[in-house]
Amino acid sequence: MVPVMAKIEKQTDIDDLVIRARTDSEALGRLYEMYYEPIFRFCMHRLFCRETAEDVTSTVFLAVAAQIRTFAGRTQADFRNWLYAIAVNHTNAYIRKTSRRIRLFASSAASIAAADNDCTSDKNRPDWPILYSAILKLKPNHQTIVTLRFFEKMDFEQIGKIINIKPASVRVTLHRILKKLKNRLQTIADRGP
Repeated sequence: MVPVMAKIEKQTDIDDLVIRARTDSEALGRLYEMYYEPIFRFCMHRLFCRETAEDVTSTVFLAVAAQIRTFAGRTQADFRNWLYAIAVNHTNAYIRKTSRRIRLFASSAASIAAADNDCTSDKNRPDWPILYSAILKLKPNHQTIVTLRFFEKMDFEQIGKIINIKPASVRVTLHRILKKLKNRLQTIADRGP
């Protein structure tokens, strides 16, 4: 019973922190410290470049700081969903505005391939450059769903709140996305080296 009470108190403290962040820069700073790594990780999975991900993550938190006074949420979950929605919008905007996306992927794929060559061979490991290439051929919204589900390990309800669709629609869309990815990867495998 005591661990449950501690969890409730901790949750209440974070919810209070979210509310205070609207007017208290120290509270906003603590939320920044809590969420910087997950948002940076999300940006890395979408942008494949550390420097770019750092820049976009900074832009996300600048947008949060600018808009926090108008944030209507009252809980940690509300804040987290709002924050990820901002991150999704900023990463998609960056991808749309830049032609560097292909070069970023090529660089990332080359570094992954080089790292794989340095490691012992394991036939069960995914071929990351090919997998990322297949993911990049998806629509931006589908890339977001794959990233949130598999790299950020979010459930369907969380993803639905972030991209503003029903959890059941996320599940169905993800099923279709995975089927497309499987077919693309199978076609590549059938062609061989």
